[in-house]
Amino acid sequence: MTIETTDLETVTVDVVVPVKDDAALLRRCLRSLRAQDTRPASIIVVDNGSLDRAEVAAITERYGAVLIDEPVPGIPAANAAGFDRATATVVARLDADCVPPPDWLTRIAEAFRAEPELDALTGPATFIDGPRPLRAPLAAVYLGAYRLFVGAALAQTPIFGSNCAIRRATWDEIAHAVHRHDAELHDDLDVSAHLGLDRRVRYDRGLGMGMSMRPFSDAASLAVRLRRGWTTLRVHWPQELPIVRWAHHTARLHAAVTAAPAGSSSVRWRERSALVLAARRWRTRRPQTFREKVRYKMLRDRRPMIVTFADKAAVREYVASRIGSSALPQAYGVLDDPRALRELDLPASYVVKPTHGSGAAIVVSPAASPDTRLPTEPGSWVYRHVRPEAVSRDALVSIADGWVAQLYGQGPNREWVYGQVPRRIIVEELLTGPEGGIPDDYKLFVFHGRCRYIQVDAGRFGRRTQDFFRPDWSHLPMSGGPPWADPEPPAPRRLDEMIRMAERLAEGTDFVRVDLYDLGDRIVFGELTSYPAGGDSPFDPESYNAEFGSWWMVPRRYR
Repeated sequence: MTIETTDLETVTVDVVVPVKDDAALLRRCLRSLRAQDTRPASIIVVDNGSLDRAEVAAITERYGAVLIDEPVPGIPAANAAGFDRATATVVARLDADCVPPPDWLTRIAEAFRAEPELDALTGPATFIDGPRPLRAPLAAVYLGAYRLFVGAALAQTPIFGSNCAIRRATWDEIAHAVHRHDAELHDDLDVSAHLGLDRRVRYDRGLGMGMSMRPFSDAASLAVRLRRGWTTLRVHWPQELPIVRWAHHTARLHAAVTAAPAGSSSVRWRERSALVLAARRWRTRRPQTFREKVRYKMLRDRRPMIVTFADKAAVREYVASRIGSSALPQAYGVLDDPRALRELDLPASYVVKPTHGSGAAIVVSPAASPDTRLPTEPGSWVYRHVRPEAVSRDALVSIADGWVAQLYGQGPNREWVYGQVPRRIIVEELLTGPEGGIPDDYKLFVFHGRCRYIQVDAGRFGRRTQDFFRPDWSHLPMSGGPPWADPEPPAPRRLDEMIRMAERLAEGTDFVRVDLYDLGDRIVFGELTSYPAGGDSPFDPESYNAEFGSWWMVPRRYR
């Protein structure tokens, strides 16, 4: 489905429908989706091991939907697989037992078109089966309790999985972090937690949905749902305890009331407290796994080398001294004042990013989707790939001003290094692969000067995939979130050169991840990362968390 005007963003919508052993209800659901006032761009049915898979396939084909299989059991895995597959501007989600009203997709698209900064939309539901007198009151109690208690626990509006939509760019930002491989979690509650307090989530009372009364089919079914809800909340504790989230929420409201500059951020007291730092160092004193050792390093390594690694401008000199300046992307400017962007002479394709953090960049090139627009909120910490005609220098300055106003990371008691990096803006050449697209990202995990693992990320602005290999290019049967590429990526022609470059850059430190790009005619440096995923890297199976950590002997004291 596409909705557009001459003034506002073009919006397309894919729909994800997880299903397991629900062929009959799926038929009803797909029929209602095909009867929408405006059609979806695509309907993605994710089968999660149905016994009636043949019937599911036949129904999916009949209604022109796409069928994919997710072998990992559980709605979190199935939902994530569907969202990973989607390519539209917005990804809508409902369950196989749902029946949306005819205007459901129209309301979703219009909401995201009218609010460019809207990250997620959700709405209510009513029961369409069961005793008629009980349908309205039970739905009100069930969903009202969900919004009340989960909203109180998260200090934000939670999305409801049977009736929600998320901007595709927002999903890309949180996809690596969601707990997709734990079948005992509620995926909507988990995604709500990962959306966080800094993203815009709106509840639309008019966004209706019909759903089955199966939550009340028996006491055991309801008990399972309640248990999973409690388990999902606890997965995010203690870092995201309700009192912590409400404190952050209150601080943000206070900043808004006192007219703090948009995009500015304050460091919570517990991320500055010496007592909190001492307690965290005590708890992490005997790390065993990779995640534990990343957190150990975050709390203890204060060497100037680590600051250089984190500074996207200063690291260029370090790289040039180790492996030569030919490995660096061309820099069009390193700017202390974002306003200098207005006068910078730039080609049609380039990348703008802050020097003091990770995960934010404005990529400008004619190859971007025509649907994509720049974020309108100053300091939006996102990746965005846009066409040159969608970019104004004033808008870039506004975004960059917001970046330099922010302290990236979670403060000196967690990601200390980012507070030591000067806040500047760097503009670099846009790297393109041999076929002209965004190149694959090779992330080499180097422990004590030896590369032990290589992560390959592809499709950053499309269908993202991720694979892990050993240096001999044997594929690891593990996942860090996104699905594996199909077919499996071949070894790069210059793999040995990449490993030598990474090991040379990692000399003198216990661990660093070296990100490189293979452009065909040359290998180009990306970044050095000392704290992958902020110490929260997902591993499935979890045994790889211990295996990665086994190569890393952390020192008692960093010197």
